[in-house]
Amino acid sequence: MIKRISLILLLSLILSACSSLPGLYKIGGKGSVDYQKVSWCVPWKLKRVLRRVAHRYGDVVVFSTWRSPWHNRRVGGASSSYHKKCKAVDFKVRGADMAKVYRYVKSQSAVGGHKLYSSRRGGHIHIDTGPRRSWN
Repeated sequence: MIKRISLILLLSLILSACSSLPGLYKIGGKGSVDYQKVSWCVPWKLKRVLRRVAHRYGDVVVFSTWRSPWHNRRVGGASSSYHKKCKAVDFKVRGADMAKVYRYVKSQSAVGGHKLYSSRRGGHIHIDTGPRRSWN
């Protein structure tokens, strides 16, 4: 009986840590994480940050993860972009005050580089696993 409960708990922990499975974040939380681009290469520590953001502020939309060198050049990314190394994400939170979300995100120890890109529609946030820095 104890082994069965332990197995169930272990399985639920594994599934809840898998960021590419939609809908699992709503369990006990406020929002979900929706990957519009590939999620397989996003580091676990950034996935955990995104889940915390979703839990606290609502639905997170990740719209940039890995970029090919060609696509990175086309969008004006830095030549040493962490997106090319599968170590960065750009995201927004539907209906949230992005400045408030940004203050929370940059306080997370797993976040190295960070930037808030503002726009008329609220903007988006970049986070990566590189050294601690900002270019705001």
